Amino acid sequence: MGSKKFSEKTVNIVSLGCPKNLVDTENMINDLESRGYQIVADAEKAEIILVNTCSFVTDARKESIDTLLELSRYKEDGNAKLLVGTGCLVSRYKESLPDLIPEVDLMLSTFEESSLGAILDDISRNGSQSKAEAQLIAPNSIPFREKRLTPHHRAYVKVSEGCDHTCTFCSIPLSRGLQVSRKPEDILDEVRRLGDEGVREITLIAQDLTRYGADLEIKDGLAQLLQMIDGLKKVNWVRLLYAYPTLVTDRLLDVIRESSSVVKYLDIPLQHVNGNVLRRMERPGNLESSQRLVSRIREKVPGISLRTTFIVGFPGETEEEFQELLSFVKWAKFDHLGVFSFSKEDGTPSYEMDGQVPAKIKNQRRNQVMALQKKISLEKNKSYVGEVMPVLIEGPSEQSSLVLSGRIATMAPDSIDGEVLVLSGSASVGEIVDCRITKAHHYDLEAWEVSVPTID
Repeated sequence: MGSKKFSEKTVNIVSLGCPKNLVDTENMINDLESRGYQIVADAEKAEIILVNTCSFVTDARKESIDTLLELSRYKEDGNAKLLVGTGCLVSRYKESLPDLIPEVDLMLSTFEESSLGAILDDISRNGSQSKAEAQLIAPNSIPFREKRLTPHHRAYVKVSEGCDHTCTFCSIPLSRGLQVSRKPEDILDEVRRLGDEGVREITLIAQDLTRYGADLEIKDGLAQLLQMIDGLKKVNWVRLLYAYPTLVTDRLLDVIRESSSVVKYLDIPLQHVNGNVLRRMERPGNLESSQRLVSRIREKVPGISLRTTFIVGFPGETEEEFQELLSFVKWAKFDHLGVFSFSKEDGTPSYEMDGQVPAKIKNQRRNQVMALQKKISLEKNKSYVGEVMPVLIEGPSEQSSLVLSGRIATMAPDSIDGEVLVLSGSASVGEIVDCRITKAHHYDLEAWEVSVPTID
């Protein structure tokens, strides 16, 4: 590795991928700052450059590799002495990556990331990594993060790591392992401290939220956790992402309906509804069970906003099976919907499956679903026009700095579900204000502020 002693201990960090990766990056930042390292925005000025990688699909892997290669030039053109790769890409390909990207000096898997600070200290003292080796840390050991990468008014809270499901298209267990849940008291302590810091919205994240607590032998763990969080009265909005379809219990729906802080929003990645396709995916269900699930949720929680994702072009998907999915989308009228064209992931059973669908057909099918959903989304948004609704202000809109951007409770953060363009008022970032919805677009809404902030 050569002599790598750091004189200024400056670190530039790039976080790629999902919110779960973002939480991991926040953990590393907090550990490094506690050890005297300074996080800098300019890679050219950093002695250490870190990329927290993603490997979820082919495009994500390419982005991760390209980012590492691009930033490696600062070892020649800048101040960098060390290029570090962490995250899911490293977890999956740690044996082969050193030959593929020799420019990377240090690689740590998702389970080794908490050793980063100790290893950098060792390198700084000795000029090379000599004593401190990467240690496998239990993924339920997540310390409180004094600093976050999200705006001050919202935060992601990871409640578990890994996944126990064996979906044939998914590489998550290869990079994240089996599910390990955090203790409820640790999560509650984090929520309590976030609320005391002024956080208005927390989003609970996991590979599978609905299995939270199963490894701790807690029955209906997610429902119990939500009740305890609601009882804290510390945050205004609690949002749920990534619920497994067959694990959405009546008790969970009761809690969502009755809670004062849990928003009526549920993300359930169905992936498909045709029974044959789902069996090849090694997922339960069929068209009828999917219809029953959607009907039950809407019956139990009136007004709930449902989001889902689908995969089109899965190996063997026939035109008839695709049309069944398309008909279901038309029937279900989801509030928010995303579609992925099937991506071959090496190491997964679907990689070698017969009946691989040509890229042209996959793209055509994806476009058909999204064209249908675009009409549904506009119809849904038109139903809001004239209503007065609480809007969480995010700041100036990227569409125009002259108007504010916000979200109603049925929109997830980070532009997942669109935005509310607030055309009048002077609310500050993080305030929740009542706004009258005046106009609907396919994915966004326009509104006027009609009252003073509902939060001091």
